Amino acid sequence: MVGSGPGGMACADELAKLGYALTIFEAQTRPGGLLVNGIPSFKLEKRIVDRRFDLLRRRGVTVRCGVTVGRDIPLSSLRENFDAVYLAIGAQKPKELDIPGGDLRSVFHALPFLIQKNVGATDATPIEVRGKRVAVLGGGDTAMDCLRTAIRCGAHEAICIYRRDLENMPGSRREYINATEEGAQFMFLTNTISLAGNAAGEVCQARCVRMELGEPDAKGRRKPRAVPGSEFSLPIDVVLIAYGFDAVPIFAAGNSNNIEVNKWGGVIADENQMTSVAGVFAGGDLVRGPDLVVRAVRDSRKAAAGIHKYLSSYSPA
Repeated sequence: MVGSGPGGMACADELAKLGYALTIFEAQTRPGGLLVNGIPSFKLEKRIVDRRFDLLRRRGVTVRCGVTVGRDIPLSSLRENFDAVYLAIGAQKPKELDIPGGDLRSVFHALPFLIQKNVGATDATPIEVRGKRVAVLGGGDTAMDCLRTAIRCGAHEAICIYRRDLENMPGSRREYINATEEGAQFMFLTNTISLAGNAAGEVCQARCVRMELGEPDAKGRRKPRAVPGSEFSLPIDVVLIAYGFDAVPIFAAGNSNNIEVNKWGGVIADENQMTSVAGVFAGGDLVRGPDLVVRAVRDSRKAAAGIHKYLSSYSPA
């Protein structure tokens, strides 16, 4: 299993019941994937995930943390040493902030911020928000996590800037209500078009424009468009980018076997969750793109059945 998030856990759980010898590889220092490293403790108690891994270890599952497949171990090596491989590395490649000033200091992606505040000390630059004005760009659940975490870390202000209205915001309404109750502010129908910095190269101002919703697109969702002459400036000290994630580029993960991917970079899997390379399976966000945990779990249970079917008719050389 490459990845110890909900997908890797679910697949390992099913195969352990069938008596397979299993090893889970996890890049972070603690197993659990985003359940532990990304989702704040106020939403999910980490002891629940720890208990699940205790159960897996009792069933004989080996968990190796701090190992990045593609950097520390090539995928080809896993194929040589294991009879089957399940890729459950998720979609953790953040969408970039492609505007002037996006490379200023104090501009960070959401996931490193959440991991740092969840796990504690990391090798990354400390992201300090205490007493500062924090702008969170995006309207999904990750944005809500950033807002609520920033408030808990002592931010002077935590403001969500989102280009659509509340009705079209993808984040859950419960998370939105919790964020507002805790002091988060929301600027709907607003888009950030540039960032300005101070003499030290740190962000100090966001240039924004008011938006309005136009006609529905092919999927029925109204496309936002800028309102002419509505630009304004907003003082800000820290920017957290929460525009969502794309599938991790599998070719950058030691993919010497040329696993087929679609035009979005997602791995292509068949009805048994097997990729174009025999014995290598994949599921969850790596195949679907960013999606719900329950769908990753479903894919992984399906993959476990596919792996069992594959290995039942397979004789190692």
